[in-house]
Amino acid sequence: DCEACHTAEGGKRFAGGRPFETDFGTIYSPNITPDKETGIGDWTDQDFLKAVHEGVSKDGTRLYPAFPYAAYTYLTDEDVLAIKAYLFAQPAEKNKAPENTLGFPYNQRGLMAIWGMFYNPKERFQPVADKSATWNRGAYLVEGLGHCGDCHTPRTMLQALDNRKKFAGGMAEGWRAYNLSSDKESGIG
Repeated sequence: DCEACHTAEGGKRFAGGRPFETDFGTIYSPNITPDKETGIGDWTDQDFLKAVHEGVSKDGTRLYPAFPYAAYTYLTDEDVLAIKAYLFAQPAEKNKAPENTLGFPYNQRGLMAIWGMFYNPKERFQPVADKSATWNRGAYLVEGLGHCGDCHTPRTMLQALDNRKKFAGGMAEGWRAYNLSSDKESGIG
């Protein structure tokens, strides 16, 4: 659902500019259309893989974890490149997103390298041997592509997922993401 984050209200699909209000300031989603000037049109497969798996842009800029690369790192290279192929088949839209308005020290993108060392596993999904193929496929979709935990898991002080309370519910842009855990009282158990 790239469109949900990378399309501003009333804007062109995937052309970025959607604001994300955080406690640290506002982050604007970038243009991911194949426009070569303001989008990702000149990105190679390797550039795209590095952004999706590691949170590093083509120019070496660290991406903020509002882009859920710590979940997308689980995706296979084949799936990531299929996403790129789809995006490159969309119309190129010229649109430069506004500059982020994060305060210090949150505006220091280099700090994301440290954040990534602690919170981005930088590995592809590994099936759990004693689980069924269906369970493993579901886990791949939930943990990676769906990145369900990014909204439905509370965050720590450093904005990492608090996996001790995995899927127990969280807040995202003033929206309450409900408890998806197996808890029979407050979850979906």
